[in-house]
Amino acid sequence: MRKRKNRQTKIAASIMLRFLEIVTILLLLTGQITIGGVFITPDGFSLSLSGLFTGRRIVVGKTEQAKFIQDGLDVITALLLILGEINVIGTYITAGRFTIVVGGPPFGLDKIEAYVPETKEFFGDYEEMVFEKCNVYKFGKRE
Repeated sequence: MRKRKNRQTKIAASIMLRFLEIVTILLLLTGQITIGGVFITPDGFSLSLSGLFTGRRIVVGKTEQAKFIQDGLDVITALLLILGEINVIGTYITAGRFTIVVGGPPFGLDKIEAYVPETKEFFGDYEEMVFEKCNVYKFGKRE
């Protein structure tokens, strides 16, 4: 019985992570977020995605060629997310803003699997930031 519940919980966490990836794809393809930075680790690197939605200004290339390259990189990032080659691995939260961090095997990092405690914490942080940015009151939560 316990194994079945753990399996169901892991499936639910996987679905939540995939949903977050789909939202990230839509934000990338609509220009609401773009690659704003790179985190370099000993094993590889991950991309930081930010924009007005996350409380940061949009990074825009100064020339038409730079804008074209930036748009191309955003499309490639979205395609890698669609294909499941990379995934959302976390957020980087600072005062009043956050970034969505993506990474995976093409960038030298391990594929992230759904791990329930980390997923709950991640979605809690993400939900709190979205509610704050969108000026939405969360019903049912009392402090």
